[in-house]
Amino acid sequence: MKAFALVLIIGVLLVCAGCNPPAADDATAKKVAELEAKVAALEKRHNDLTLKTRIGGSLFGSPLHRFFTSDEFWDNTYDSGQADCAKRCITALTASNKACNDKPDGPDKVNCFKDALERGTNCQRGCSASFPPPF
Repeated sequence: MKAFALVLIIGVLLVCAGCNPPAADDATAKKVAELEAKVAALEKRHNDLTLKTRIGGSLFGSPLHRFFTSDEFWDNTYDSGQADCAKRCITALTASNKACNDKPDGPDKVNCFKDALERGTNCQRGCSASFPPPF
């Protein structure tokens, strides 16, 4: 890409230099000949790299193409729905446990923890029931 940009810049400079009347000295002609040789060498290098890239891509295939054509991509899909549901259950259970911790010691606190655990368990079961295994 850098080579292409360099070739483009040199080409623009040569075109702009062509708009002005050429100087009659040999130094300018020599410099133009050097720049033309550099441009030709850079174009050849760019074409060689492009060809090598195409050959390498056709021999080994592109990584993106291999990814989408692999069986694993189509067979092992991931659905975050069950994980999101479980996260909501854990967040609710954590909040319930914190509320239970704030209560004074006694049977109300024990019942609060039991109730929170039961609600969390039912929430988890609901998540599992709504997302059956794929087999």
